[in-house]
Amino acid sequence: MRIKGSFIYTLKTGENALILLTENKIDQDKLYHYLTVDAYRFKKEIVQEEPGIELISAGYKNEKDEVIWNHEYIPVPKWYDQN
Repeated sequence: MRIKGSFIYTLKTGENALILLTENKIDQDKLYHYLTVDAYRFKKEIVQEEPGIELISAGYKNEKDEVIWNHEYIPVPKWYDQN
């Protein structure tokens, strides 16, 4: 699975979510599962580099070039817990 891009989405609550884009729906599901189960080190690095990111998710662009992503966001560790 390859990451094809990313963007930051601000929720109505004011929280920032990093959305990682893959090539297709199958890879999106794989990445989302990985982020949920086994990506603590990756999430820890994100908050050290971008402390304003509170959540993360995975998505992809469909054949109409629309971005689709999982709206069940995965929390990342709080930046202040890392210091």
